Amino acid sequence: MKKKLIAGLLACTLVAVSLIGCGNSGAVQETAAEEATQEEVTTEESATEEAAEEVTSETETEEAAVEGQIAIIAPSAEHGWLAGVTYYAELRCKELGLDYKTYQSDSVNAQANDIQDAIAAGSAAVVMFPHNDEVTIAAQEIIDAGIPLVVFDRKIDVDYNAYIAGNNGDMGVASAKYIGEILGGQGTVAVENVPSSGSVSTERVDGFKTTMAEQYPDIVLVDFTAEGFAQEQGLKAASDLLVANAQLDAIYSLDDESSMGFIQAIKEAGRTDIKAISGGGGSQSYFKAIAETTDMTLFSATYSPIMMMDAVDLAVSLLKGEQVDKDNIIPSTIVNPDNVAEFFDESSPY
Repeated sequence: MKKKLIAGLLACTLVAVSLIGCGNSGAVQETAAEEATQEEVTTEESATEEAAEEVTSETETEEAAVEGQIAIIAPSAEHGWLAGVTYYAELRCKELGLDYKTYQSDSVNAQANDIQDAIAAGSAAVVMFPHNDEVTIAAQEIIDAGIPLVVFDRKIDVDYNAYIAGNNGDMGVASAKYIGEILGGQGTVAVENVPSSGSVSTERVDGFKTTMAEQYPDIVLVDFTAEGFAQEQGLKAASDLLVANAQLDAIYSLDDESSMGFIQAIKEAGRTDIKAISGGGGSQSYFKAIAETTDMTLFSATYSPIMMMDAVDLAVSLLKGEQVDKDNIIPSTIVNPDNVAEFFDESSPY
């Protein structure tokens, strides 16, 4: 009896061991499956990380291809458009991860010193917004030093590597046509001249006067001079202009900020004879005035300071040994009450 009981217990024990063994086998299989899945995930993550490292490496290689510091040389931000120019230049340098240094000056002599400092600093390339053509001799030192030079907005008499600007002559042409249509080919138009801006003033005024002479010969042109484009300078110049001329039908303004000064002068003088004022440059304040003014037509033959980002891109291309167009001219656009809403930009610093 005892032998049968022992045998039975032994049989039960064997069955239990067998069941436990089966249970462990299932657990082992599940654990193995989990480990395999984890290995796959780890492998995928590793592959993703390697791909990311490859992309980062390629980016670093691309950036590393541009070695050295880029000098941004520009006038001090005495008015909004100049502030926009410097803002967009620095923004683009930051986007591209470039080493750069900004030089700003309030005079031709100071800018000449900035040029010498940039050369002495071993700049790899220079993006230069000249005060005017009086810095030509100083700018020639950049060329003599073998440093790639990108000239922005105001042309100077050196053999630069690239030049980029709005179409200043076309701004004058477009403004003349628009004012001529508004006046029906008759009347007197005051023409702003800003000698301190160099070729910018010359090209815009020449385009305007040539078109007026060819298409609207009966319109009388009256020249006046402003010290600069700032609103305060426009206010001063227009105040004198209005005193000297009892009747004007329109004002050809070279810049949006000048135009803001002209509007203020007209309001303060209580004048109602002026039917149109032009502008240029892409000022958000002036765009707002275009939209809100009803007693005369305001418009702008404009291009934005954002094109300074293109100037930086040209410098980068030159440093990479790429071919670039020597002269890069951006066409102007007429902004008037009909389309001004399309040009509002709350993020613009200008």
